[in-house]
Formats: sequence, structure tokens, C-alpha cells
Amino acid sequence: MDAALDKDQDMIRAALALTVLAASVLPATAQVKMTWGAVDTDKGAVLAFGVPEADSSLLSFTCERGNPTVLVSSHVGSKGLKVSDPAKIILSAGKVKKEFSGTAIAGEGSAVDVDAGGKLADIKAVLGGAKVLAVEVKGVKQQIVLDGAPDAFAQFEASCQ
Repeated sequence: MDAALDKDQDMIRAALALTVLAASVLPATAQVKMTWGAVDTDKGAVLAFGVPEADSSLLSFTCERGNPTVLVSSHVGSKGLKVSDPAKIILSAGKVKKEFSGTAIAGEGSAVDVDAGGKLADIKAVLGGAKVLAVEVKGVKQQIVLDGAPDAFAQFEASCQ
């Protein structure tokens, strides 16, 4: 009976050790929170969903003051696209769905991302359409929360005009 009790205690100690180890590792593996933000530039503005103060985003929009066309840039990668291939970015939120035609570009590492042209009104429509935005490029679909997007877009829009 003592052997069975010792075995149970050893199992409890092992489980406790694993729990402590897992708890200590969690903060190191937690993802950095991405948010919506707009930044003014000399020529216009950039609106992006990414890590603040870092050069890391999943989606960005760039405008030149007075130009009605906005550069829509997807940074989620793709599958089956090669650099310079014709490509599309599809943004959908709720019942609003917009498609932007563009070109596959070299991304980070070996990733192939997409740049496309869009209109300010179309971007405003998808960013105000729901709580979640779906970003689709060939072979990849990524969901992005829209918390904070309308306020960031308002700043972006003002800087684009």
C-alpha cells in the first residue's frame, strides 16, 4: 500500500511541476496585441492593423493627399502566387464585401503578399461593416478584429484629403 501511495504522490508532484512549468512559459508565448492605428506622413497617411511601434502589420492602407486611390496592402502571405502575378485582395465585413485588383509582391522571408488599388469610400464601407474583417488573398484567409478601426480610419481619411 505504501508503494501505491508513493506512486500517487510522485504523479501529483509531476503534475504540479508541469503546471508550474506551463504557467511560467505562457507569458513568453503570448502574442503581442495588434491594434488599428493611423499615422500622418509628409504626403498623406498610413492606416494599419499591426503591432504599435513595430514594422509588423497584417493589413495596411496608404494614401497620398488629394489622390482618390488608396494602396491596399495585405501582409498575410498567400499560397500559389508568385511575385508579379496578378492578384486580388478581398475584404469582407458583415454584408459588405469589396474586391481590390493588384499584384503579388515579395513579402518577409519567402512570403508573397499583395498590393492593390482601392477607393477611400470602399475602405470606409468595409471597416464600418461589422466587428470582424476577413482578409482574403489566394490560398489564405485571415480574420481581423475591427475594434478601433472606425476612429483610426477617421484620422486617416482626414489626412488623405
